[in-house]
Amino acid sequence: KGTKMIVTLSGVTGTGKSFFKNVISQELGFENLVIVTTRAKRKGEIDGIDKRFVNEEEFEKLKKENKIVVDFEFLGAQYAYMKNELESDKNQVTEVHYNTIYDFKKYAKDVFSIYMIPKDIERAKQELRNRNLPIEIEKKRLQEIDEHIEEYTKNENLRKQFNYVFINDYTEVAKNNLLEVIKRRLIQ
Repeated sequence: KGTKMIVTLSGVTGTGKSFFKNVISQELGFENLVIVTTRAKRKGEIDGIDKRFVNEEEFEKLKKENKIVVDFEFLGAQYAYMKNELESDKNQVTEVHYNTIYDFKKYAKDVFSIYMIPKDIERAKQELRNRNLPIEIEKKRLQEIDEHIEEYTKNENLRKQFNYVFINDYTEVAKNNLLEVIKRRLIQ
């Protein structure tokens, strides 16, 4: 039996977390660890694949029944992980908000945590603008990019939570490098 691993991708908005989550699934056969959320579904997102979309009551019910862990709020929506998914013995990949990496590691075993930094922060901001989000949300998220980078830079304890720092310059070479790092980690 090979070792089971959960790869977590953290980093600012627009740094390519969703893209890499899909690449790791497709190229390395990892399953997407689906986060449960009360936020509205974005265009092109598929329920149960990208995220599991629930309303507030369903979220509270899952919480009461002890079926979800690592729950947090982000920009007005609730998020959490299914307990049984975290305990599964499959290789999985997921995005983890940097503030919740501590909690995530308490519940999940065999975590390989990757912190993604865009080589060019303006490129990340442009990627965010390309999403055509409502202007208020876009403003909040652009502000969050700056706060997030500042927090990561000055918080040594936060930086220690990550096994690997990946600088994304949005090239094929960067993509292949990241896949190699994960493959090497898998065979250890």
